[in-house]
Amino acid sequence: MTRKQLVTTWFANIDGQNFKANKGLMAENHRFHNPLTPNPVGAEEHIGMMQMMTASFEGKHSINQAVKETGWVTVHGTWSGKHIGEFQGVPTTGNSVTFTWADFFKVIDGEVVNEYFEMNPMAIMEQLETVPS
Repeated sequence: MTRKQLVTTWFANIDGQNFKANKGLMAENHRFHNPLTPNPVGAEEHIGMMQMMTASFEGKHSINQAVKETGWVTVHGTWSGKHIGEFQGVPTTGNSVTFTWADFFKVIDGEVVNEYFEMNPMAIMEQLETVPS
C-alpha cells in the first residue's frame, strides 16, 4: 500500500468505525499530536479519541489534497456531518457540522509512527451553539 493509499484507508476506517484496522496501521511507538490534548498520546488513547469522536459525530472525511514527501504524507481535508452525541460537555444538538483540517503522517515501513492533526476546535464548538426559541 502506498503512503497516500494508507491515509485514504485511515480516514475511511474512522468513518466506518473500523478502529481495529487503524490500530493495525499504527507502529508500536505510535504518537498522536492534536490540539485537544497538551501532550502526544499513544495508540490506545488515539483509538479511544477516534471512538469518542464517532460516538459524538456521524459524518465523513473528504480528502481535498494529499502530498507525499520522503516518509511523510500531508493531507488537507474537510469533515462534514451531524452532532449525534454529547461532546465536550455539550449535549446532542443534531446540528450539522463542517470543518477543515490538516494532518501530517510520518509513515515508516507501512506504519504510522507520528500523526500531527491540526484543526480549529472552536470551529466545531461554534456550530454546536443552539439558538434559544
